[in-house]
Amino acid sequence: MSVLSDLLAVQTTDIAISQAKHRVSHLQEMVDRDVAKRTLAEIDAQIAICDAEIVASNAEITKVDRFSHEHDDKLIKLNRQLKTVIAPREAEALQHEIATVTSERSALDDRELELMGIVESAELRKSELAPLQLSAKSSLVAATMALSSAKQKIDAEIALLTEQRSAQALVVPQSLMSTYEAKRKHRPDGAVCRLTGPTCGSCHLDISQGEINSLRTLPVDEFPECPHCGSFIVF
Repeated sequence: MSVLSDLLAVQTTDIAISQAKHRVSHLQEMVDRDVAKRTLAEIDAQIAICDAEIVASNAEITKVDRFSHEHDDKLIKLNRQLKTVIAPREAEALQHEIATVTSERSALDDRELELMGIVESAELRKSELAPLQLSAKSSLVAATMALSSAKQKIDAEIALLTEQRSAQALVVPQSLMSTYEAKRKHRPDGAVCRLTGPTCGSCHLDISQGEINSLRTLPVDEFPECPHCGSFIVF
């Protein structure tokens, strides 16, 4: 086997390593994990909205209760005053104030009922979301484990390929390896290639028969390269 054939074997392994690394970033298990993560995040967000509604409503209920008690105390005081008033105008003014406070008190009751309804609705929604959240968490755990397993398999494959690549590179002169690495920066999958008829396996351009004959007769210390792309050619 020629040294360029050895180098071609190195490139084949390099391509396999690159493909394996590409698969890691495009795993279906990663898509599944991301979907599971988004699903749980959406449910968590809905529960957070419910919690916020409950907290805000309960805080307002506390205020409404305080205002209601204040109105009750005020009504008691006004009704006591009304019993002691003799002047018609003063009595009329007190009756008007009592009516206003009573109306406000009724509005506070209505608001408290409305807030209690909001709390009840939010609590109900939370109870409906709870099993969905539990299921989403389980799905995320399963998807994460599946992704980890898939990555471990590819990592093991990459480790074997890397070890194989190291062994293959040992039989290639270091100077040639350095040139190969430089060529790979421009043609990762085509620094070394074979001809398909007169066609370069890297750039897929035809090489004239005269050029091919010249490449075949190069001195042993020179390596044939495609005149179009510069890739090493293995005969």
